[in-house]
Amino acid sequence: MAKHILEEDVFPIVGWAGPGGQMIREDIMAGMAEAGFTVSHSSAGPDLPAVRRALDVAAAAGVRLLLVHPAYHVGDEYELTPARRAEIEALVKAVADHPGLYGYHLRDEPRFHLLPRLAEVSALIRSLDPYHLIYINHFPPIRGFGAPTIEWFWREYIRLCAPTLLSYDHYPVQIGTAEEVERNAALPHVCPRHKLVVKPDFFEALDLIRTLANFCGIPFWAFTCAVRHGAYPPPAEGHLRFQLFSDLAYGARGLQYFTYAHDQAMVRPDGSTTPTWELARRINREVHALAPLLRRLQNIGVWHHGPLWSGTRALPRSDEPLSVTVEGDPATVGFFRRDDGLPYLWVCNTSPCEWARLTLKIKVDTEKLYAVDPRDGTIRELWPPNPRAQLVALAPGEGRLFQIGGEGQGKNF
Repeated sequence: MAKHILEEDVFPIVGWAGPGGQMIREDIMAGMAEAGFTVSHSSAGPDLPAVRRALDVAAAAGVRLLLVHPAYHVGDEYELTPARRAEIEALVKAVADHPGLYGYHLRDEPRFHLLPRLAEVSALIRSLDPYHLIYINHFPPIRGFGAPTIEWFWREYIRLCAPTLLSYDHYPVQIGTAEEVERNAALPHVCPRHKLVVKPDFFEALDLIRTLANFCGIPFWAFTCAVRHGAYPPPAEGHLRFQLFSDLAYGARGLQYFTYAHDQAMVRPDGSTTPTWELARRINREVHALAPLLRRLQNIGVWHHGPLWSGTRALPRSDEPLSVTVEGDPATVGFFRRDDGLPYLWVCNTSPCEWARLTLKIKVDTEKLYAVDPRDGTIRELWPPNPRAQLVALAPGEGRLFQIGGEGQGKNF
């Protein structure tokens, strides 16, 4: 039996700013489950009866709540007074055994000075309920946000709060100005034909969180932007795939969509859904098909082919076994080992807008290279199965998972 909710055999897919209050209804929560979301970041209101009702509705639909509540929301002026402590204790004791609960959301994007308060509240909730997630989401790891450096921010956060999960948001795909696109048209993070600019530090942030997660033994979740706002366009399928599959290539153990319950995102107050909901359903179905394998994989490195972005590294040229080279269009290549030692590659198109065609060349003794079928998770032999020169075509933002050696089931055609 799992000792913590993150050990359960479920790949978390979170709808951030999910249905709240009276929107937590049977039809809306059932639609969330149908789209492949397993967790809803939701507020049910301050009253305990409303919280219990929301958890009941969510559980009946097969969704669990990452619960937002004022008792433990650590605002800028928050103090853990005796009255608040008593309120937290009463709330946690009332919901800790509920099947609709996933965890407790303490704060979004705290600055450095709040870490001691977050640590205090985290310790209190953990003492009452060690099973469910204590969730704190952070700014992108690109500057200190009140700490001298971003490294010091994360080091102190991990030391003080003892998190079981690392989470941050970073929304990279934006509409560029005409002048910006023209000036930077030759750079790898610009898509001139689509007037899109990807934030150049997107991979740099992913690499820092990947490194922290690996060395501290703490899994991480990452985001995609799923709502039109500011300079962020309505997401095309390639935009969503680029963000989510890049997250997976870097070893993310959970995915988050910002946002869910908004008529510019996925669901409206009347329960009707948007085109983005259908895109998410299609992508989430693939992630869940891969999930039993993803949960067994450990990321051991990420390299890039093509023009290098900030914070990325080129594929090393080596005579070592399993060395990989890529020819053709740019790609992100994540290296993984299964829990029994079998190697895998996650190959992701680094363009959110354009198709990619590339050739994988792997220095390997085996003649077998398999693709993990995103329709059902089946390990299928490629045809022709040539790991020394394997042609791969990827849709915008698409990622494909490959198994090197071992056994498979059937042909991939």
